[in-house]
Amino acid sequence: MTMKIKTKLTLIFSVVFGVVLLIFILGVYRFYSQKCHDDFFDRLHLRAAVKVDLIDGGTVEPEVLHLLYENSPQNYEPQVSIFKKDGKLIYRDKQSSLPDNEQKRMIKQIQSTGVCRAWHDKKQTYGFLIEGLKGDYIAIASGYDIHGAAQLKILRIVFGIAYLIVMICIIFILRMFIKQAFRPISRIIEKVKNINDSNHLDIRIDEGNKKDELAELAITFNQMLEQLETSFAAQKQFVYNISHELRTPLSAIITELELSQAKELDENSYRQVIDRTLQDARRLAKLSTNLLDIAKTNYAPAQIAMHEIRIDELLMEVCRKVQKSEPTYTVHLVFDKEDFEDEHYISIEGNEYLLGVTFSNLIDNGCKFSPDKTCEAHISYENKEVVIRIIDHGIGINPQEQQMIFTPFYRGSNKGFAPGNGIGLALTHKIVEIHNGKISFESHPGLTIFTVRLNNLIPS
Repeated sequence: MTMKIKTKLTLIFSVVFGVVLLIFILGVYRFYSQKCHDDFFDRLHLRAAVKVDLIDGGTVEPEVLHLLYENSPQNYEPQVSIFKKDGKLIYRDKQSSLPDNEQKRMIKQIQSTGVCRAWHDKKQTYGFLIEGLKGDYIAIASGYDIHGAAQLKILRIVFGIAYLIVMICIIFILRMFIKQAFRPISRIIEKVKNINDSNHLDIRIDEGNKKDELAELAITFNQMLEQLETSFAAQKQFVYNISHELRTPLSAIITELELSQAKELDENSYRQVIDRTLQDARRLAKLSTNLLDIAKTNYAPAQIAMHEIRIDELLMEVCRKVQKSEPTYTVHLVFDKEDFEDEHYISIEGNEYLLGVTFSNLIDNGCKFSPDKTCEAHISYENKEVVIRIIDHGIGINPQEQQMIFTPFYRGSNKGFAPGNGIGLALTHKIVEIHNGKISFESHPGLTIFTVRLNNLIPS
């Protein structure tokens, strides 16, 4: 079963904290335990040293001292054995609490190093070499630290209970804080669940304090929703405009053909029907070509083939094609600067077909909206840019409509002057953006200038 992130984070942090806390507790317990053991070794040393002083100074005879400690409880009183330096026993509280082989091993070590600390079962044993008035002695004290063991047991219980309580509190607190931290994400999830189709793209996520990472996620998600909403709205508008643009010429073609089929017409009338039908068919063909070009501009930039292009050669080819398709058009190609030192001044990195569509649309509009069907195409360069200006002396663009001319399918009040579908300038703007260029215009009755600026190939 898949674990939720909140549960997983709670588990991970709890385990990490639990391990750190356990290491800390074990460290404290080990330190305190070692301190208790060291203290008891010191007490064994002191007890054995006192008895050696009593025997060595003749204060108490060994037999009397033995009687004094003979009846003491073995579990509470350390057992002391005193030997001559050569290992001969001279005093013992009771029967040795150490096995003979262990006792012999300790005596040899004390004779060699002067001191020995050891454990036997649960008992601590401390042996050492001590100098007395009558000679050197080996004293060995052995005992079980009942009070220290009891304290360590209590400490283990306290630490165990404290550990469980702290871990329960930590898990509860972590769960609460993680839940609080994930609350914005939960709200985002609830909001997103309500977005089940394109009609609910107006929903926006609460952006919180607009500072932390979750707020950044919400802001990014809202930006995506805005883009999706805009895209869906544009798509709907695009489909509506396409349907309208296709329906008009198709309806005209069907009507013309139905009328010509319904009644007998003379040869001249049939020719007129064919001419009108052919004109509508050409409009459809041009519309479909423009739609295909729009589709190409929506490719990822990496999918659009780019190579070096000379703008003057491209414009000459475009002018030739425009005048061939519309013999009534006249295009004057003008070089504003002829004395350039390097062809890279008027060369760019781009897609020849798409740029050809751009200049073809601008030149076609320039000629189409000019009474004399004439326009000028100027080529120049400024710093690191190729500058192309398409100039016509036609009817101009209404000032109230100028901000809308790059909107797809938008037709201004001059649409009655010449036929069109409102795609050309929108497509041109898109292509220039793909080439990281800029397009601008100025227009008033009698003069319209479209300026395209593209980065040339002059090295930095």
